[in-house]
Amino acid sequence: MTPHVSRPPTPSPTNPPSLGLLGRSGWPLILLAVAQAAWLVWFLMEPLPNVPPTPGGRVNRGLLALSAIPGLVPGITLQDSLLGKALGELSGFQNLPQRLPIVATAALIALAAMGIGDWLLRKARMESNCGVAARLAADYLLGTVVLGLATLIVGRIGLPNPWVVRAALLATAAAGVYAAKPWRWPRGRLDGNAAIALAIVAPFAVLMLLGSMLPAIDFDVLEYHIQAPKEYHQARQIMFLPHNVYTNMPFGVEMLHLLGMEVMADWWWGALAGQLLVALFGLAAGVLIASTAARLGSWKAGCVAAVVYLTTPWVYRLGVIAYVEGPLCGFQAALLWAYVRGRTEPDHAPARLWALIGFLAGGATACKYTAILPSVLPFGVLSLVECWRGRSLRPTLAYVLGWAVVMTPWLAKNVIDTGNPVYPLAYGIFGGRDWTPEREIQWANAHGPRPITAYFFRYHLIEVLGRSDWQSPLYAAFAPLAFLNPRTRRAAGWLGVYLAWMFLSWWVLTHRLDRFWLPMLPAFAVMAGLGADWSRSLAWRAIRAGVLAVGVGTNLVYSSTALAGLNEWTGDLEFLRSDMPRRLNAPLATIDVNLPADARILLVGQAAVFHLRHPVLYNTVFNPEIIETLAAGRSPEEFHEALRERGITHVYVDWKEIGRHRDPAGYGFTDFVTPERFAAWTAAGVLSGPTAIAMEQDLYEVR
Repeated sequence: MTPHVSRPPTPSPTNPPSLGLLGRSGWPLILLAVAQAAWLVWFLMEPLPNVPPTPGGRVNRGLLALSAIPGLVPGITLQDSLLGKALGELSGFQNLPQRLPIVATAALIALAAMGIGDWLLRKARMESNCGVAARLAADYLLGTVVLGLATLIVGRIGLPNPWVVRAALLATAAAGVYAAKPWRWPRGRLDGNAAIALAIVAPFAVLMLLGSMLPAIDFDVLEYHIQAPKEYHQARQIMFLPHNVYTNMPFGVEMLHLLGMEVMADWWWGALAGQLLVALFGLAAGVLIASTAARLGSWKAGCVAAVVYLTTPWVYRLGVIAYVEGPLCGFQAALLWAYVRGRTEPDHAPARLWALIGFLAGGATACKYTAILPSVLPFGVLSLVECWRGRSLRPTLAYVLGWAVVMTPWLAKNVIDTGNPVYPLAYGIFGGRDWTPEREIQWANAHGPRPITAYFFRYHLIEVLGRSDWQSPLYAAFAPLAFLNPRTRRAAGWLGVYLAWMFLSWWVLTHRLDRFWLPMLPAFAVMAGLGADWSRSLAWRAIRAGVLAVGVGTNLVYSSTALAGLNEWTGDLEFLRSDMPRRLNAPLATIDVNLPADARILLVGQAAVFHLRHPVLYNTVFNPEIIETLAAGRSPEEFHEALRERGITHVYVDWKEIGRHRDPAGYGFTDFVTPERFAAWTAAGVLSGPTAIAMEQDLYEVR
């Protein structure tokens, strides 16, 4: 039976909802206060699993909080405190003008997206009764899906001149504004709850937006999230990249990076614009979460839900690092928002509603295939329930059609390039270009499900609730309380079932990478908002204020440190562009700086190559090793000729990275690459060297 969600009347402060014993006795509230205090103490004292121990022991959030304020710990001055360091990172006002072209580029793309998205929202007849902020947030999410598809289709033919791209985006934005007529939209007043919520989330939003305009530092981001758009931009076409298997995943988010590069006519600066667009997904999600919780409960519940979500260090991290989970959470929030609107506003046409929900599910899948579990399947089941209720197949047919509109171009791209629509997945069914049974085993070992044991279940459940370095204590503190209010108990039950499905499917069917459970956060935040408003009593309001103060304060301290992401928010971007490669990989940065401009480098064992200015040949660990394809079965003379034919002037070998992959916990690496083989090629006159760039990195020159 489908959940029937109705928006309850907002109880007045003088007539709170009846809660039985909890409304007549103070003891339950006292016990609840003790439980909340115990939870916060555990959260503050639990060691952070991803932070290395210090000479003084394991690091926890409590120690970070004490280190934030000067004077709380003897010997910590303002300059040494985390607060002082954060203020120092915000002091580079003279560098802020460097961000203006990035902001202008992102604004142009975002306005074009919102113009397209509002047209889709009007076609679905969902534009009314949703509020200005929620409408703009939904517009942005819908429009980015279309921009991603347009970039893919045009890019496969050939990327046009940057001025053509700029003109097209500007015309789309102008047409969208004219058609939407935002000056006619009804506007509400900003009440006290909303004002307080905005004040609380403002520091997080500002830091996140500033952090998103800093150079990328994460390996996956440097390997494919922005590296692939860089290669498309340089090649002036979106094409099959045989050396990077990850580029065959749906790249709906990565197309925004490519758009940024095209508008700015520069791959490095354009990637920063793309990262800023990724950060906007977090803000859009927060708005839609607030709207959803308000419909299920009260406006205060919506405000608290937005605070819970937008103050989560994970959300900040997803804004400053160009992962796709931030946009995926945005689509999760939009799916909940659209579905709840459909249940609370029964006058919506079912076919249009479910086509829109399917389109959003397609947008989630275009972020990454794993969205099938938290996004596509649950709402597909709900569409079937709606078919049963209405005795019509139209909801499910519309849902599938909406999803297919988004995903068909991505699947067709893979069929054309590899013969497998979901390459490199489903190899046993479809096969795939350059994929072998051995490589399938390597991929499955790295990405397949993990052992099912009670210990791992308990460990990961606690990780999701609070142990994770970037988790907030507010979800577990408030969400269970939604069951205490009869008005929200039904909605809480269905949200609980949904959360249980997302956790169990993540735990049973994936390799349990922490980022993969993050799609739980929007529904968890909605439930937390409902729970936070379970009672209007003065005692509970005081307890809630204390929990929020501790949780938000701790989250802000953590988010302000480098543990959550690069935090040089107002740093000199020109300096960071030259310095960041050295910080991330000094040996690789050294050869990039010192080799001649016409050098062409073959990299062995290294794939995080985005920051390199030289042309390079590289491959991921799941692709055929290029040097092996050139040398295997050939004489030294033939290998030398193959190198010269491809214009390769140098070969860089990262033995440290190779060792990491060959470790039992690594992804695996071909046995073909050995020091003895390089010594033989050197003796045969193919290569000269090696020049030791560092202790575990060698550079060879092709003779």
